[in-house]
Amino acid sequence: MIHYVWLIVSVLLGAAGQVLMKWGVSTPKLAGAGLLSWSSFAASWPIAAGLACYGLSSVFWLFALKKFPLSTVYPMVSMGYILVMLLGFYLFQETLSMQKWFGAAFISLGVLLIARA
Repeated sequence: MIHYVWLIVSVLLGAAGQVLMKWGVSTPKLAGAGLLSWSSFAASWPIAAGLACYGLSSVFWLFALKKFPLSTVYPMVSMGYILVMLLGFYLFQETLSMQKWFGAAFISLGVLLIARA
């Protein structure tokens, strides 16, 4: 059971990393700071936190890889796509078209089929 926790935490941290980095590059910067310069990245704590989430996600991913076949566990990462899509809607007011909902449904169906194989 703990193996599934490692996988779930890895996916959740990966999604959190994406959201934090989006937040970090979306916040207004000080006048004169470059849009994508190293100094602006260093001054933006959400970007640093997002990168830290990615690092932690990788650690949990390694534990999951140790216990699951790669061909089974790797498609589970795509559940993070759906989570990020939903978080983008709620946190950044991004639009969710019917096409995106169908895509999320197909991803979920694919993950379910692979998980049951």
